[in-house]
Amino acid sequence: MTIRPDKWLKIARQSLQTKLTLLIMLAATIPLLLLGFFSYLKSSQLINEQFGLYGNNSAAQLQFQIDTSLRQMKFTATDILAYLLDPKFTVLHEEVPSTYKGFQDEQQLEQFLKAHKMVDTKGIYIITRSGYYYGESTINVQKMEEEGLLRNYKPGSGNYWFGIYEPKHYIDVLTIPGEKVIGLLFQIKNQVSFLEGSYILIEVNADNLLKLFQEYEADTHARIKITDSQQRVIYETQSHFDAKATDVVWIKSSGVTDWRIEVRIPYSEFYKSSVIIRTFTILAVSLALLVAFLHAFVLSSRFIRRIKRLKETIQLVGIGKLDTRVEVDSEDELGRLAFSFNNMLYQLETLIGEVRRVEGLKKEAELRALHFQINPHLLLNTLASIQWKARLQGAQDVNKMIYHLTKVLDGNLNFTKEIVSLDRELELIDHFLQIQEHRYGSVFSYTITNQGVPLKSVQIPRMTLQPLVENIFFHAFEDGAGNIQLTIEADSGAVLLTLTDNGKGIEPEMLSRMLEPGEKAHSLKRIGMYNVDQRIKLHFGYRYGLEVRSRLGAGTSVYIRLPYQEEI
Repeated sequence: MTIRPDKWLKIARQSLQTKLTLLIMLAATIPLLLLGFFSYLKSSQLINEQFGLYGNNSAAQLQFQIDTSLRQMKFTATDILAYLLDPKFTVLHEEVPSTYKGFQDEQQLEQFLKAHKMVDTKGIYIITRSGYYYGESTINVQKMEEEGLLRNYKPGSGNYWFGIYEPKHYIDVLTIPGEKVIGLLFQIKNQVSFLEGSYILIEVNADNLLKLFQEYEADTHARIKITDSQQRVIYETQSHFDAKATDVVWIKSSGVTDWRIEVRIPYSEFYKSSVIIRTFTILAVSLALLVAFLHAFVLSSRFIRRIKRLKETIQLVGIGKLDTRVEVDSEDELGRLAFSFNNMLYQLETLIGEVRRVEGLKKEAELRALHFQINPHLLLNTLASIQWKARLQGAQDVNKMIYHLTKVLDGNLNFTKEIVSLDRELELIDHFLQIQEHRYGSVFSYTITNQGVPLKSVQIPRMTLQPLVENIFFHAFEDGAGNIQLTIEADSGAVLLTLTDNGKGIEPEMLSRMLEPGEKAHSLKRIGMYNVDQRIKLHFGYRYGLEVRSRLGAGTSVYIRLPYQEEI
């Protein structure tokens, strides 16, 4: 049975699963197609550019290798020619030596030629017009005449002729079938002796150069063709190849001779990588779309089943069955939705009680706030009355202690200002120390060293220094005796307060846990340190706070880092 297109459209409109599947497919298809297209475009462009640069550089490398070989041969020929044209040169008065002196001169020239031979040099010769030659006795002049090497000599740049050919003019022992050499011919001119019109012949084994050509051809599937200015083919790839206008061609000119080096790569070979990338891109995108479709269908089916189950449960709750619950089988959004729905009824039952509890806590908090406002006021008024009574009765020590205590309590119980200036905090410390002096006498010393920090510009949480100084008297000093030093200095955009005493010091075990969170088992000294450190961090951030260093019997130093903006 076939379904008409209008039926499919109607199903798509009514089916949420179809809509989800199509939506997921659409969301996956567009990015995949765009990603595949741009990935193919960019990668193929990059590979083609890299391959083009590689081919051009390789062609330039071929030219360099050719020029290097030819330049070395040309240098050898030039050196031989300079030797022959030297005015001091007195040898070779006769072409064929008939005297012992002539034989020695010929041997001297041949030793000179032999000295220019290298590992890959096949032979170096000077051949006269009559066919007589100088050099090692390794060639057959008759074969050379049959070969027509000298007869076909047509000089190129600078009267030099270069060629790559198979030498057939060597004696049988040295003739290797299929061997190729690079030959150089230069005709000697402007000589008044029998050397006029003679040829300098240098032949070098071409195996290394030909191997380089073959490796390049195998690597890039290119065709190499080398011609001279007279369109004579010096070298050409052996395999058959039809040149086309679409081929990628690099042309290089030799800097030593008139050779023209043409490297040609067929269009299909040059863009072969792009075709492979395009094929794999299409296959990858097609496979990804198929996987996306299957994934979309399975995902939407499971999703729709869970929605239907939730819908049925809501309908039951809508008719009054509040004890209905939805099965929670996952922790995703639908699972959390089902969990929230299950908690909805319970929340409705507890909502009224929660509101009543919150209202009660709110009233209790308001009463406690009023109580905190009344108690400090009552305490300070009572201390003021006691101070006045002591003053009337002439108890000056009691009067001063109550005065300083009132100042300390007034600063500590003033909840309206949590952050105060450093000079205000130091005033409270001064009042606290006055109380300790009345208590212990003049057995301790207290000095402040300020290294140019404006105290009013430094902000500090209220009641920061007083617990630290109090710890010194209760835990570090014996009967209040000792020295207290407070240093204030700027330190890299902050203010560093160093509170130092020469008391008992702190045990290492307690020192290591000094700034850890306070628990019931912790001492009051540790709780005070921890609270001060946490208050500074809460107000200014974790860059600031306390650092405690101590040694048993050598005292304790507390470093307090606070924020500070230097005045300009």
